[in-house]
Amino acid sequence: MEKVFGFDMFWAELRSEIAVIEKDWDRIERQEIVESRGKSWRIDWIRFSSIGDMVIHGWIATPYDHPTNNTGILWMPGYSFGTPRPDDSNLVSGSVTLAINVHGNLPDAPYVSSAGKEEYILNGIDDPYQYIYRSIVGHCLCAMDVLEQQSEVTAGIVSAGMSQGGGLALIVAAQDRRANICCADMPFLSDIRTALTLSHSPAYRELKSYVKEHPRALDTVLMYDPLFHADLITVPVWISAGGKDPACRPKTVEAVYARIASHDKHYEFFPNAGHVFVPQMNAAYQRMIEQYLVRNISTPLEV
Repeated sequence: MEKVFGFDMFWAELRSEIAVIEKDWDRIERQEIVESRGKSWRIDWIRFSSIGDMVIHGWIATPYDHPTNNTGILWMPGYSFGTPRPDDSNLVSGSVTLAINVHGNLPDAPYVSSAGKEEYILNGIDDPYQYIYRSIVGHCLCAMDVLEQQSEVTAGIVSAGMSQGGGLALIVAAQDRRANICCADMPFLSDIRTALTLSHSPAYRELKSYVKEHPRALDTVLMYDPLFHADLITVPVWISAGGKDPACRPKTVEAVYARIASHDKHYEFFPNAGHVFVPQMNAAYQRMIEQYLVRNISTPLEV
């Protein structure tokens, strides 16, 4: 399947635009502690300059028992105007997690899916340079710069997320060589042409209806389909799908997995899982980090 015309130039232009942005960032100390699996993380807020002259906000979690020489995890959000909370899904022992709000909202903006409420998948869709996902991906790429600059992060970076965050994790791993590992669970936006025929996601329903009347708009969305970024991903990858997931159907995830260029990749199918977090996901992140970063071993992931 061919990429959209101008794909490579489009992404080169975005990377060049991001490269000249002064990533001014502030870290705001807060008296907040989060417990996960018997360990504690200190939560601070962070804000930084990003694409489109926007200020992006997020939180950063540092493990109390491992304050230095950490892996950094950039945790990208699902389809929501809110911010994911630090919890068992995104906190990993020996790792600092940075989670951002990709709409400019504060870190305490409620993380509730906008599905069926206010869809943003069509925002700016008639112009690939004005499409909302250009800004969203740009904010994630800027966040890579910010995470890399944190003094606690010295042992590599993981591009990670679930649902929309999983799709973004794959794109970031393709477009930013600083990503050492990619963990993408039930990734949204995958194999969009197929998804439009199989998915029950309200966002996809909105998209399907629009592109039926405006077929060229689909080319804009395809710029952000991980299917066309997959051949650029050469780092170790964990990717998963749920057999009962109504939104991100396994067939779409499997299509992306098949095209990922990395020789160290693992696909996990959870036959009874819907579009929900499964504890095995976080356990896989831990194994990936230990195998490829902490131990610096380049053998296939053992599961």
